[in-house]
This record gives sequence, structure tokens and C-alpha cells, in this order.
Amino acid sequence: MDRLLGTIIDDDSLYKIIQASIIILSLFTVYLGIQIALTWKFLKKDQGNSDEIISQKGSFIRSSIFIIIMGFFMLSHEFLEGLDELAPDSTTYELFELIAFSGLVMFLYEWHKLLNKIKKKT
Repeated sequence: MDRLLGTIIDDDSLYKIIQASIIILSLFTVYLGIQIALTWKFLKKDQGNSDEIISQKGSFIRSSIFIIIMGFFMLSHEFLEGLDELAPDSTTYELFELIAFSGLVMFLYEWHKLLNKIKKKT
């Protein structure tokens, strides 16, 4: 990352900022997961809501894109760790991990919005 951002910020500071962002996203992921689980638990499932959830084409496409982003950057993170001579620095690894976590948070937020919309209808 020195070649890309070396004149703006040093790697140590950037690494700490990315780590703090990952911790915040992890906490937000836990919060969204609990909210989704509670909403799902108290959702009336006997009224055919499962068909309504699956039939949301736009939401399904966005969720799929978020999962692809998460998977791609997590695979890139793991693959680049295995390279010895061409391996980037740890800040690049953390940036890939941050982008992967962002994809996960966006996926969970999409589901949270969808379930809340269905909950309000019932």
C-alpha cells in the first residue's frame, strides 16, 4: 500500500484504521444478526410470508451481489496469504478483509430491511 497511499498516510496508521473499521463492522454484524433472528422468530409464518420473501427479485439480486463480493474478497485474502514472494503487505490483507466484511454487513442489512417490511405488513 506504500506505492498507492504512501504520500498521504503511512501503513501503520492505515492498518489501525482498517482494524478499527473491521471491529465496528463485526459488532454491527452481530447486532444485525440478532435483529434478524428476533424478527424471524416473531414473524407470523403461517400466512404465506415465505413466498413473499423469496419473490423479492430485486432484494435477491442485491443479496447475491453482496455475497459474491464477500466471497471474492475473502478468497483473494486467503489466496494472497499463500503466496510467498509476491505477497502484499498486511495492510492489503486487512483491506480485503474489510471489503469482505462490508459485503456481509450489506447482505444482513438487506435481509433486515426485507423482514421489517414484511413484519409491518402483518
